Amino acid sequence: MDVAIALVEPQYHINVGHVSRLMKNFGLHRLYLVNPRYNRTEAVKYSTHGKDVLAAAKVVTLKQLRRKFDVLVGTTAIGATSRLNILRETVRPEQIAKIIQDTRGTRRFCIVLGRESSGLKNKELAMCNLVVTIDTKTRYKTMNIAHALAVLLYEISKLKPGVPVKKTKKKIEIASQQDIGLLLQYVDKVADAGNYDLHKKPLLTVSVKKLLAKSTPTTKEVMLLVSLFRRSLLAIERRKKKR
Repeated sequence: MDVAIALVEPQYHINVGHVSRLMKNFGLHRLYLVNPRYNRTEAVKYSTHGKDVLAAAKVVTLKQLRRKFDVLVGTTAIGATSRLNILRETVRPEQIAKIIQDTRGTRRFCIVLGRESSGLKNKELAMCNLVVTIDTKTRYKTMNIAHALAVLLYEISKLKPGVPVKKTKKKIEIASQQDIGLLLQYVDKVADAGNYDLHKKPLLTVSVKKLLAKSTPTTKEVMLLVSLFRRSLLAIERRKKKR
């Protein structure tokens, strides 16, 4: 299971220590810290056999994580109450597990855990491809970040690799961030050319990102969509000139 973990503005050393220990339990080693505020010396005391994970942790920005990973999985205890709130449209832990398993290691995932006090802000969730929430079946849904991570990693670890796929001579290339970025550019251009409602454009972009993150599109599939949007854009521009 090659999944990275990121903590945004971690404040309590005990939580950071427990996260490091938990990552060791599940065989993970890449820990990223965004604007950390905890006591590193104290955190080591709670990391037990995860001391090496904590020692190797890197301080980064969320923008750097966005460039480094194919899929950022944000976490929240506050889901959407309106169907128009795309940012907080969430998936379940078992769905995330299946998405990760289905990619068979071809896409880089990073689970992003928010602040202990207030979680991730809307602008931070907007940088994530998917958002996961754990339904506690109670009114009190906010969990300690280490406890929440334990649930997520357990769900991911339950899905053992399936039967190995028989190798073929033809290599299937999974779409890269650059491929998906190009597709998003054309979605934006076609939306502009078609006079799409300006206030809905951010929601459109987020929706396309989520749709792509939930699947495993190949380069060929994404390029076919790019071709479709490119031709659609040209057709719209030609009709405008005729007028």
